[in-house]
Amino acid sequence: MSRGIYTATSGLLTVVRDINIRANNMANVATAGFKQDRLVTTTFAEAVAKRQEIRTIGEKAEIGTSVRGKKAVDIKTNFNQGGLEFTSRSLDFAIAGEGFFTIVNLTGDDEVYYYTRNGQFQIDTEGYLIFGEEGHYVADDAGDPILVENSDFIVNEFGTMFSDATYEEEIATLGIFVPGNPDLLIKKDDEVFSLPWDLENEEYFELEQGEFTGVIRQGYTERSNVDMAAQMAALIANSRSYQSLTQIIKTIDGIKNKSANELGKV
Repeated sequence: MSRGIYTATSGLLTVVRDINIRANNMANVATAGFKQDRLVTTTFAEAVAKRQEIRTIGEKAEIGTSVRGKKAVDIKTNFNQGGLEFTSRSLDFAIAGEGFFTIVNLTGDDEVYYYTRNGQFQIDTEGYLIFGEEGHYVADDAGDPILVENSDFIVNEFGTMFSDATYEEEIATLGIFVPGNPDLLIKKDDEVFSLPWDLENEEYFELEQGEFTGVIRQGYTERSNVDMAAQMAALIANSRSYQSLTQIIKTIDGIKNKSANELGKV
């Protein structure tokens, strides 16, 4: 009887976690460059039920298997590209193809790099190209902050930045990070990824990099790749599963109480 409660509870916890992930996907449907997540689940390994046969063979005899419900294994990010949307804003950028913009956080003597598909940049008071509310610098292909001074610059399809439309004075080239396996990246928040952390050596792992073969679009942003119809359908299914599992737990609990209070009197 208790096994049934454990099985239903494990399924219930997995459903709740999946609901939270899908709700976050839907909340970020308008976030530029957002990549939707999904929960990877599996059943627990089948537990072999045994009974004691001490009086006959002195060992445990197998009498069958029992599946102990479902559990969450990992959260996977879907890195498929979202559609490009024209904004005409000179500080908006989108990557058509694989790769991430490189963001550098300068903290003392350390440089920490992050990666994002959200190309909605700003210019700080010193004329540097920055990203996000925290004002981290957008990095060039050498990993250094990019000084643009004003928003009149032009960026070609290769990510090379020029001071004006004459394409004569080159400023820098956007640093585009192309990981060989993007699934190894760690989602730091809804828009930003980082390299995996090596606990033993207390440093970030270096990932194999590929060559950038995409195109940079100035004046565009990449829309999120959230499939709203699929997320809504999954939420409805999860809601039904939640109701069913909670009812199962209530039913089993009621049977246990009845057994303890009524059958125990016999």
